[in-house]
Amino acid sequence: MIFASKAFLVFLPVVLAMYFSLRSRAHKYNLLLAASWLFYAWLSPRYLWVILLCTLIDYVAALKIEASDTPRVRKRWLVFSIAANLGLLIAFKYTPFLYDNAVSLAHLFGLDLHDRHWSILLPLGISFHTFQGISYTVDVYRRQIQAVRSFRDYALFVAFFPQLAAGPIVRAVEFLPQMETPPLPTAKQITEGLQLFLLGLFKKLFIADQLDALFVSPVFGNPSAYDPAAHRWAALAWVAQIYCDFSGYSDMAIGIAKWFGFELPRNFNLPYLATNISDFWRRWHMSLSTWLRDYLYFPLGGSKGSTARTYFNLMLLFVLCGLWHGATWAWLAYGVYNGVLICLHRAFDRAATGIRWLDLVRGNWAWAALSWAVTFTQLTAMLIIVRMASWADGWLMLKSFISPEGWEEELPRIPLGIPFLVLVVAMGHLLGNLKETLNVEWELPSPVRAAGYVAATFALITLTPGVTKTFIYVQF
Repeated sequence: MIFASKAFLVFLPVVLAMYFSLRSRAHKYNLLLAASWLFYAWLSPRYLWVILLCTLIDYVAALKIEASDTPRVRKRWLVFSIAANLGLLIAFKYTPFLYDNAVSLAHLFGLDLHDRHWSILLPLGISFHTFQGISYTVDVYRRQIQAVRSFRDYALFVAFFPQLAAGPIVRAVEFLPQMETPPLPTAKQITEGLQLFLLGLFKKLFIADQLDALFVSPVFGNPSAYDPAAHRWAALAWVAQIYCDFSGYSDMAIGIAKWFGFELPRNFNLPYLATNISDFWRRWHMSLSTWLRDYLYFPLGGSKGSTARTYFNLMLLFVLCGLWHGATWAWLAYGVYNGVLICLHRAFDRAATGIRWLDLVRGNWAWAALSWAVTFTQLTAMLIIVRMASWADGWLMLKSFISPEGWEEELPRIPLGIPFLVLVVAMGHLLGNLKETLNVEWELPSPVRAAGYVAATFALITLTPGVTKTFIYVQF
């Protein structure tokens, strides 16, 4: 039962109707928690115990941390919470990767170790709810928030179904204060929620799934059967697909939460308008970026130590970021690639800042345009790495993308729908930037908007071919 499925479009209205029919805080949150656990069990029935165990451990650990004034005891419970969360994450997510590499290493030394003929199904949202649990116990340890006395309240924070499967990564300091009294959604929240839900559904069904089925999967699956023009447009289509798929989920999660009166943090801010790699990570998966900054980079010392230590911290941060995304060598390369780019950008920025003529050049629109082009090329290259079927296929796609030859003959060889859908994503970024730059709200009259919502909902439900692919980040 994913957001874009027919089952969810029945599940959600039923939960909303039951939730608002109840009066007391306890009954409302009991229902919402039961619905969240049902949502989890629907997609990952064998592993309901995982989220229950993580929830119980962090709930108890936080109470023990708050109750003690002894630093050693407090730290012991914090380490226990972090180790439990990371231990389960590593066991489920990285055991096959570690075993496969152990087999390869054993064969290299002539040892007989059997290849893996088993697999482990990843529990729903484990990469997300484990990070939420860690942030909670760390915040209690830092005395930034009080431990939750009600197990139900804490369990609901962890399992709240709109953001359970793929974020945003919500922190206790952001969510728990909203739970003190069940919030009543305002008319603005209801309208914004509908807009975000429909926008996310449009991104998923009309753009992401269509790009994948029509072009991305066929070309990336067998790039040798296609020419460089197809490789280039497949790369661009993949860039558009992963953004629409992931940001579409985030839009829907934030929109659904608004219908219950809750506000979740923004997760994307027009990432493909970034003019350097640091700017990109301030715009892409923002809840992860800030989580890594506050709970990993700063505790490591951030940029307060020596230059070498700062670069070490940045590299470690992005290596772990890559591995958080997936247990493969490609994702590890993704992390290293981002770490190197971040370090190079930091070194250049600090060397160039203060040089008068260079500051003038960097403030010019032409420099901004060049910076955007370079950054977008870097981003496309890194996304090719994580989508490639093999290293040889990835190298073939990369060579085609960076080659300066043949771009003028591209469109006649490509199905017209592919450039059109890519252009829709580009125009969405440009219009979004214009709206934020001018700080204007484009509001149609209420009857017109209502008719538009009804028409959009009808079109999404009846005209799309149905859901064949889950959201990409649900697999993380």
